[in-house]
Amino acid sequence: MKNIKIKVLVVALMLGAGIGSYLWHKSHVVEIQDFDFQKDSAKVDELFHKGDNWYWMISTGSSATYNVDFMLRHKTSSQYEKKHDMVVKVLKVGDNIAGFLAYYPLSEHVWQLLFLMVDQDFRRQGIAKKLLKFAVDDMVSRGAIKVSLATRNNNFKAQSLYKTFGFKLTSSDEEFVFFSWYKR
Repeated sequence: MKNIKIKVLVVALMLGAGIGSYLWHKSHVVEIQDFDFQKDSAKVDELFHKGDNWYWMISTGSSATYNVDFMLRHKTSSQYEKKHDMVVKVLKVGDNIAGFLAYYPLSEHVWQLLFLMVDQDFRRQGIAKKLLKFAVDDMVSRGAIKVSLATRNNNFKAQSLYKTFGFKLTSSDEEFVFFSWYKR
């Protein structure tokens, strides 16, 4: 009888450990998936307005009319036209959106990375690097031989990431630095 109790206890402990491990793993799974406006827009909007994110997301000369909601709702690179030309992805850790990116073709072989953002609570975990690699690989698979982007001239962390990835500084102005990456 004592052996049966021990066996039941061992099975219960193993089952509990297994369930605990599954739940921990599920909450830490990192997955890049398509952006779903209905499901993801509120969380992405929170990211845009969290901490220092909004400052560097504003486009040159259009801060008064910049409508991210319109762009995401219609997956469009335009502020005014529903082009449906933009690829939008979210990176989820468990049920949380930890990162976000969007890109679109400027031409058949030239693509623009428009947004790459990581939630401040998930930074320094390699998420930006994972998102950037995913985006560039996807753009190349769609025909890109050049990828362009802009970031604020004081966003040194982003600039460092882009340079490490092989992007080259092409120009700058009072607000932005512009980078390009070329397929080899």
